[in-house]
Amino acid sequence: MSKEYPELHLSSDQAALLGIDFKEICRLALGNKIIRVTADITDDGGESLTTITPELSLALNLPEGWEFNLRQDGDKLRIGPLVAIMTDAYHPKRASFGSQDSFFRGLLSSMNQLNGWAYVFTPQDINWQKNRIYGYYLLSPRRNWQRAWFPFPDVCYNRYFKHSSTVPANTPVSMARLQGRVKTFNSHIGTKIKVHRQLAQEPDIAAHLPDTRLFSSVGQLSSMLNKYRAVYIKPVNGSQGQGIAKVNKINRGYSVKTSSASKEFKHESLAEIMKMIRSASPGKQLIIQQAIRVSGQPHFDFRLLIQRDLRGHWSVTGIAARIGTKATITTNLHTGGHAVSLPKVLESRGFGAQQIATIQQEMEGLALRIAKTIAKSARLIGELGLDFMVDHRGKVWFLEANPKPARASFAQIDKDLRSQTIARPMEFAYHLAGF
Repeated sequence: MSKEYPELHLSSDQAALLGIDFKEICRLALGNKIIRVTADITDDGGESLTTITPELSLALNLPEGWEFNLRQDGDKLRIGPLVAIMTDAYHPKRASFGSQDSFFRGLLSSMNQLNGWAYVFTPQDINWQKNRIYGYYLLSPRRNWQRAWFPFPDVCYNRYFKHSSTVPANTPVSMARLQGRVKTFNSHIGTKIKVHRQLAQEPDIAAHLPDTRLFSSVGQLSSMLNKYRAVYIKPVNGSQGQGIAKVNKINRGYSVKTSSASKEFKHESLAEIMKMIRSASPGKQLIIQQAIRVSGQPHFDFRLLIQRDLRGHWSVTGIAARIGTKATITTNLHTGGHAVSLPKVLESRGFGAQQIATIQQEMEGLALRIAKTIAKSARLIGELGLDFMVDHRGKVWFLEANPKPARASFAQIDKDLRSQTIARPMEFAYHLAGF
């Protein structure tokens, strides 16, 4: 007696396109898992989707009745794409992924709309002996997270943040091992100084880069303050506006303000300033960067999100102006900043309509060149948060790139825009998976 395999529903058009006969036994892949199925050919249906039968649902942990993409993959068929989103921690007491929870829900919903499947996991959820991952999934964006064993995915989207020093010892090894087996996008792009040096090799980009160097000595700090009057000092691997200091040259000495304190400190001695900066970031490598003078107060900058789409092409999704407070030196929403549209902030600072249009066009063109340049040396990049400033004369300056950008600024401007920023990574994953 022949073994019975789960049925795979194919339309007559699909079967003809794939060269498959009725009741033919085929190999079917989902991620790294391969099972045998029996082809069931019907007269209805399209050329690229298949409906999950009860037997397939049990075999692959996919929801019964849902439609998935189907394509030829060498000597087998493949459904998907199967996409995994890597993060650092799930919080069982809150049944949540913390600040990224609504973002992850949006990602899974976006992949469902593309007729694929996505789940969330941490490096500790990987079972290397059985080549599977104990991931978190949703059957509805409003329901609670559920868990199941899934195959290794076609594509992994890296949203892992190291929030503390209590990271399990095997985490870096697991992450590197996974990247060796699965197409993984948006991992590390390098330090701020590495990216700056890479971009400085491109003449059309170099003209828009502020003077940026590795922070080394009191003499260097004095020289740059004499030249620019104000500088920022940042960790080379910093994020979310943490660990930043701004130093100003004033009439009787110097002033310094950090991102973690609301009070400004004044000193006559640069050596004291140096001690204060080093004690705020012990053991960390720092950069020193020319401060850009903006028009009016409070200070502001721009977060531009550039992403790749279903065809793998780069395009600008949106630009948000971030306005800081008088009490802080950064514009990050984490430190009290708020977001408005680019035209609104520039108009409020005295720029005319034609100049605003020119500035936006220049910023978007520069962003495309920067993304393509960074992508040349990065492993796989699907999106970048690029930070820009516009000085009091209207010149566009590029500050830094973030491979794991937040969406909060765009949510404050336009909820539909935020939805688009969430959909794009899943579109790029779909492209990488070959569907």
